[in-house]
Amino acid sequence: MKTRIPFLIVVALIAISTRDVIAQQAPAVGLDLTGTWLINRAKSDFGAMPPPTIDSSVVTRSGTMYQIDATTDFGGQGTQHRVIQWPVGEGETTTDLGNGATMHTTTKLAHDTATFVSNISVQGQAVALQTGRVFLSADKKTLTRELDIQPLAGPSTDPLHFRLVYDRK
Repeated sequence: MKTRIPFLIVVALIAISTRDVIAQQAPAVGLDLTGTWLINRAKSDFGAMPPPTIDSSVVTRSGTMYQIDATTDFGGQGTQHRVIQWPVGEGETTTDLGNGATMHTTTKLAHDTATFVSNISVQGQAVALQTGRVFLSADKKTLTRELDIQPLAGPSTDPLHFRLVYDRK
């Protein structure tokens, strides 16, 4: 279990990358997340983790779902790739992270900001709690994701804080 915690944190970061930004159901007031998003390392705060050499997502929308195709090497576990579905608007979703791990996320919207709470578990046992908020800049060219991860098991249960800034390509 000890070696799985850092891996799950990395997987959670992938799964919650830009793809977890939720748009409101009314298109005129919602966040438009479609497009390609690239990490801006100079504007981001990676906490104690080394900055990624790659962290990008391509977000498309089909009806009430976003499809997020994300690639990152954040967390030092090698390059990870995931394609997930994410609901447009407030709601809940559960993502299969592989190897018996899942992440259940609940999102809420307040004006131009999406907040989220994600419970990460392995074989039904809670291993981390992730909370945060996501918002677009006024010109819609920058996406900021502030998040805290609280490991609940493993060698360290010290909380982790990140401020990840992405530029729209």
